[in-house]
Amino acid sequence: MNLTSHLAYCQIKNSRARTIWTLLGIALSSAMTTAIFGFVWSADAAFTSAIGDNYYNRGIYLMDMIGISTILCAIIVTASVIAVSNAFRISAAERTEQFGILKSVGATKKQIALTVLYEGMMLSAVGIPVGIAAGLVLEFAGTSIANYFLHAFNSLNTVVFEFRFVLAWQAILVSAFVAFVTVVLSAWLPARKAARIPAIDAIRSSGEVSLEATSQLRSEATSHPKRPKRPKRQRTNPLVQKLFGFEGTLAAKSLKRSRRNFRATVISLTISIVLILSTNSLGTQINQMSDLLFPTTDATVVAQYSSAVSYTTYGTEEDGDLITKREYTTIDAATAEKVTSALRDYDDSPVFGVGSDSHTYTVKLPEEMFTKEMRALMDSGGDDPEAAPADFGIALFTTDAAHYAALCEKAHVPLGSNILINDYRTEEAGKKMELTPFVFSRQTLHLESMDTPNLDLPLHGELTVGEVPNEVMYQTGAVIAVLVPDGSAVFYDWCVDTSDPAGFTEYANKILPELIPQSELPNVYVEATNVQDATAAIRAVSRLIMVFVYGFVAMLTLIGLTNVICTISTNVRSRAREFAVLKSVGMTHKGLRRMLNLESILCSAKALLYGLPIGLALTLLIHRFVMHSVGVGYHFPWLAALECIAGVFAITWITMRYAAGRLKDKNIVEAIRA
Repeated sequence: MNLTSHLAYCQIKNSRARTIWTLLGIALSSAMTTAIFGFVWSADAAFTSAIGDNYYNRGIYLMDMIGISTILCAIIVTASVIAVSNAFRISAAERTEQFGILKSVGATKKQIALTVLYEGMMLSAVGIPVGIAAGLVLEFAGTSIANYFLHAFNSLNTVVFEFRFVLAWQAILVSAFVAFVTVVLSAWLPARKAARIPAIDAIRSSGEVSLEATSQLRSEATSHPKRPKRPKRQRTNPLVQKLFGFEGTLAAKSLKRSRRNFRATVISLTISIVLILSTNSLGTQINQMSDLLFPTTDATVVAQYSSAVSYTTYGTEEDGDLITKREYTTIDAATAEKVTSALRDYDDSPVFGVGSDSHTYTVKLPEEMFTKEMRALMDSGGDDPEAAPADFGIALFTTDAAHYAALCEKAHVPLGSNILINDYRTEEAGKKMELTPFVFSRQTLHLESMDTPNLDLPLHGELTVGEVPNEVMYQTGAVIAVLVPDGSAVFYDWCVDTSDPAGFTEYANKILPELIPQSELPNVYVEATNVQDATAAIRAVSRLIMVFVYGFVAMLTLIGLTNVICTISTNVRSRAREFAVLKSVGMTHKGLRRMLNLESILCSAKALLYGLPIGLALTLLIHRFVMHSVGVGYHFPWLAALECIAGVFAITWITMRYAAGRLKDKNIVEAIRA
């Protein structure tokens, strides 16, 4: 073992606490990269088993998944470099005087840098294998958890998607290489800086702060020998002294003098806060998405008829009169009523049949037709109230005969009437709203369409807020909706509230193909869905996604915490002489403890000052660009924010107190001499 490697080994052996935390950071980053690339190969095996080699394009999948894994690994490497590099920087700073002595006796810059790099390589030799082993355990646990959540999803599908643990040598090699590059990069940054320090400055230095001041004074004395400038004094906010006294001033100055030591700590805490807030908000909004599957109905089973669109072009290019029309396969009122009767035969189950057209009609609505509440809502969405009447989509609804008769009675109109659905439900700023959008009058609406002939539709009555069944609102997708007595429907749902959803679903899926033969109808989809099972399956997949997201964030947070704990504890231990001097001039142990408590408070407050606004802004961006389009409201993450505040203060305070407690019994004279 040469001199540089021996010095690195001695540093590792003597600084056991920092070595342990650095090894933990290296092991965590190695475990995360191993688990991520292991999941890629596990998912590849799952797709191959579920889909088959004939339909599964393995090359495209691996390209996509490796791209996503590379992005995740880049995040891991960034977090690890911040954490691990700070540990090596502290290690190099502690040996600044040693490096100066070595340089004075002939050591080169390369040898000084190698001393720090050897330290990183030795730690890698232990941390990376441990991390790879932990990553394989994480991969095995992750596949087991994934299969647990996918059980409900697989029960509704003929294709079974199941993960299995794959011990891929490619994943192990890639993760080992990425982890080693991360450690070498983390050690190289402080090693290069240590190698550049002049020998005389290194010997005179007693720490990073003194080194900075000495270097500044020396350089300015060289350029201006007559009037060398003194280093800038550290000034603190007078408010700090008024609130916290003399100990608060010392705490603030200590943080300013040790700015580099605490910079990585603040960055790590800030990143953790941002990740926790954004992940919590994302999880909340994904859980809300599962409720959008059947948002307004209390049915336990929903049988659905829908038709895919087909496009037909009329005319020729030579004539220049090409017309493209959308065409659907509709279900007529008689067939829909026959299905409703057949479904009711199962234990006299209550069935609510409701259908709608394809929303191909548009209608011009004058401004005076809208109520004040609706105009205010439209204005908030950017619509110009002074603009000419706009074209609004209109939906024509039809229900089964029994419910249509009941709705006519509720609207006080005879059978055969057209009833305006004068009820509008939406969500604004995370709050559900329901209002009456139109000023009703018995008028005739002129409907226009590019696919079907225009239509004049008279309005005979209305159903307002509180009068429209949820089943009808479930189908609502247009600004204006009208219930008509009969007609063809492109989408038709039979909402059933039964005490035996599993049995009813089986019965419905048996009779529906007989009543609506799909083989004779092009582009038609007919199926009954158990709402409870479907919702459970969607929520299971949502939980699976969030388990992996939370796991990824938790591991990143742990990497950051290793940096926080290592930095704070090392900083406190390295100031043993400073504490002894303060005690020798009259500061009590209580005052010293108060100073350290204030340091932890100020450090935490700075991290929260950056982390909370960034994290909250990110939650808004996630909602604005991802969730807003699917109708999910934004909920301010109050609980997560409070947890972050409490957690940050607790971590810094406990670490500071623990490190200071180990210096409590040290002799003042011996500490000053050390």
